[in-house]
Amino acid sequence: MTLKSDAVFQRIAKRMETIDPNNRQVQQIYKFHIQQGGKTVKTWVLDLKACKLTEGEGTAEATLTLDDEIMFALGTGAMPAKEALAQDKLDVEGQVELIFLLEPFIASLK
Repeated sequence: MTLKSDAVFQRIAKRMETIDPNNRQVQQIYKFHIQQGGKTVKTWVLDLKACKLTEGEGTAEATLTLDDEIMFALGTGAMPAKEALAQDKLDVEGQVELIFLLEPFIASLK
């Protein structure tokens, strides 16, 4: 199944190849439950400690559950995370403040 947010995760994967493991500002683990029609259709784990992105389950410090369209909007800068949270379009389990650390990383993908 191909999703709009797949393009965002492809850019994240490409960016991961260029990260200097010794010079990182964000070093947390994030899990993304990407949904369509209220059901999770893909799960990604972004491990910024080990500099890897994998599709599938895993442990995380913050788990984000959001619609495919919202992930695409966040990944393209069309919607800030704060707005998505305020509109209940982004559900966060774990350390909510970690999203604000991740946002500049994702926004720089453009």
